[in-house]
Amino acid sequence: MKKEEYRDMYQPIEDAEIKYFDEKNTNKLKRLGIKSLYDLFYYFPRAYDDRTNIMKIGDLRGDEYVVLKATLLTVSAPPTRSGLKMVKATATDNTGIIELVWFQMPYLRKTLKIGEEYIFIGQIKRGYIYQLVNPEFKLGSNQQKLEAGEILPIYSTSKEMPQNTLRKLMKEAVKSKLYIFQENIPEEILKKYKVMDREHAMKEIHFPTNSKNLEEAKRRFAIEELLVLEMGILQKRFEMDSRNTSKYELEDKKTLVKEYLEKLTFSLTKAQKKVITEIYRDLSNGRIINRLIQGDVGSGKTIVSMVLLLYMVENSYQGVLMAPTEILAVQHYLSVKDKFEKLGVKVELLTGSFKGKVKQKLLDSIKEGEVDIVIGTHALIEENVEFERLGLIIIDEQHRFGVVQRKLLRDKGVLANLVVMSATPIPRSLALSIYGDLDVSVIDELPPGRKPIKTKWIATIDETKTMYEFIGKKLSQGRQAYFVAPLIEESEKLAAKSTEELLEEVNKYLPDYRIGVLHGRMKNADKDEIMSSFKNKELDIMVSTTVIEVGVDVPNATVMVINNAERFGLSALHQLRGRVGRGEYQSYCFLVSRTDNAVSKSRLQVMEETQDGFKIAEEDLKLRKSGEIFGTKQSGFSDLKFTDIVHDVKTIKLVKDICTDYLKENKGIIKNRYLKYDIEEKFKEN
Repeated sequence: MKKEEYRDMYQPIEDAEIKYFDEKNTNKLKRLGIKSLYDLFYYFPRAYDDRTNIMKIGDLRGDEYVVLKATLLTVSAPPTRSGLKMVKATATDNTGIIELVWFQMPYLRKTLKIGEEYIFIGQIKRGYIYQLVNPEFKLGSNQQKLEAGEILPIYSTSKEMPQNTLRKLMKEAVKSKLYIFQENIPEEILKKYKVMDREHAMKEIHFPTNSKNLEEAKRRFAIEELLVLEMGILQKRFEMDSRNTSKYELEDKKTLVKEYLEKLTFSLTKAQKKVITEIYRDLSNGRIINRLIQGDVGSGKTIVSMVLLLYMVENSYQGVLMAPTEILAVQHYLSVKDKFEKLGVKVELLTGSFKGKVKQKLLDSIKEGEVDIVIGTHALIEENVEFERLGLIIIDEQHRFGVVQRKLLRDKGVLANLVVMSATPIPRSLALSIYGDLDVSVIDELPPGRKPIKTKWIATIDETKTMYEFIGKKLSQGRQAYFVAPLIEESEKLAAKSTEELLEEVNKYLPDYRIGVLHGRMKNADKDEIMSSFKNKELDIMVSTTVIEVGVDVPNATVMVINNAERFGLSALHQLRGRVGRGEYQSYCFLVSRTDNAVSKSRLQVMEETQDGFKIAEEDLKLRKSGEIFGTKQSGFSDLKFTDIVHDVKTIKLVKDICTDYLKENKGIIKNRYLKYDIEEKFKEN
């Protein structure tokens, strides 16, 4: 088969030339998100109507979907008060009697034959006798089909594309186009791990012959989706390591680092020192680093990053720190500018706000090597940003940046050393499995003297009034407070407080205090001005959206109020809470929510009970879908259909090991061309 024919699976669905796939049907498929043959074949059923498990009437428990085999005893058409036409019947399988009722189907009185054996399929209702209302039924004269039963796929559909129509289209596609989907799992892996082949699995996933084969098909596609993802990630790492076989040498100078640390008003924690030592070891051995630093809110990841940047500068390289927002980039810059320049280290800020001659002058000085460290936003990856000798890239809040953005920045360096930091803790075993291309370091210790933030769920109007009285006392003592709203403006569709409504409420309860408003739609200059005013204690209260979630550091702010807290995930709540408790004063977090939702209540209770980010991450993973944790296409784990990243860590680890062994044995070359092409497709947008 020509490679071009395999590529045809990605052709537009309207070009597939399949029976019944006319313009009308293809347009309906597109509205379901099915745009290509690949999309169609991988539009797997969301559930199955299993008609193979024939139950006994005597074993029924009520309120369940059943398949029964029973002989018809009686058929009648009794009158009803409402005038609805009804056919009523009874049937038995010698373990009990079931009542069967059909509405508006008078012809069934003549169709149904007393004494015949039927298969009845439907939802049981429990009354004085078990009853099936409007059940499907089949005559038992076709004994083979009666005994075998069937498992029907149930797809996510729309009103315009009924279940039976989609099944018909899928059946025709499988019949006429399955040959295009050649095997993309290397043969040695199929044999060693006894994986069902692709063609067989594709038939079984859509139209199962039995439940055992269906489970085998699901296992096959779980391995396939992980294999494509992990092989793609690990191949990139393999290629990078292969390109960087010639080791570099550092003079291993640490004078600047020692001076910087001596001038800090606190000592590093053991966890911070451990992570710095791990990375020093790699750098001093001339190894290209590719490392994830995980740490809870306030664990001191930023200090670690600054130590590493200083180390590289002293050893004749430039460094970069990329932050997800301009507010955070400016904050990083202002926090180190004076300290670094006293050490003779030139630090500059580069964001999207820089324009014209000012920007060009800065770009020239970066290119000429006059700037040692550049702190900025995604503006750093623009094509016109060039470095003389970039040796270390640090990315803050890595989940905000995609693979392509990281690569664009790495390509600017003479060394591709990369450290990514995340304040969204992930259980270590999971992190090691998911971030297949990264070494993982964990800062699992908070600086000494940090007081736990007292957290309270506010569920009633009376509690809200008490909360405002308490906050008023804290403000009168000179402290500051954040009030967070999930929306910017009022919305009729969402019953969540916008910043406008929240501002009115805060003014009502706390009229004597200076209030600033901050949200994502404001101009960057206005955001910076408001944030600076709050930090300089010119404002007492900040009413904000989640733009303050990451990195904003105001030690005097001791109160965090999160409105409509049920609308936030646990990780977001934990991040927001981490904006307070950064100074010497006792801090407080109030979660305002009137929710009755069980999952939301669980989240709020977890927040009251613990401040351990790793425990919160585990609970978050249990309560939420993986896609919500890891973002959209940023990790690739958000669109897995068969793998639960919380419970299937062993499977992820197994596939990672399979991929590692395969790449080592084949010197980084993927010999199965179909797998290679699927990986290219998977990663082409990243």
